[in-house]
Amino acid sequence: MRKAFIDRYQRAGGKKGERGNYLIESGLCFVTFFVILLGVLDVSRGIYSYNFMSAAAKEGTRYAIVHGNSSGSIASASDVQNIVRGWLVGVIGADTATVTTTWTPDNKPGSLVQVQVQCNYAPISSLLVGNWTLKSSSKRMIVQ
Repeated sequence: MRKAFIDRYQRAGGKKGERGNYLIESGLCFVTFFVILLGVLDVSRGIYSYNFMSAAAKEGTRYAIVHGNSSGSIASASDVQNIVRGWLVGVIGADTATVTTTWTPDNKPGSLVQVQVQCNYAPISSLLVGNWTLKSSSKRMIVQ
């Protein structure tokens, strides 16, 4: 009887203490894999958001340099802010973005305009890494 039990036990998969190891190891591997995958997706989404925010700052600066003091329609800080926020809709919370426009020394051709954009980015796994503050700026010379 003991030999029959041992034969049946060996066909079933090995030692008695190792029967549930496969399930536990698979569960741990899947959890680890999905945490790493979520982290990679969060970082990728953060980089995408930063690149989009940087492009929005450049677009705001471009608008400001062609709408200087000698152009037909002079750009104001709120105009530049609306242009930048229009670019950020759907990617980052456009309402929460802080847009700062600075003219050095003034709004005349040959002066510099700088657009700074700052917003908070909340990754999906914010419990693990917390929220990030993304900042970008662009500076150009006014042409008109």
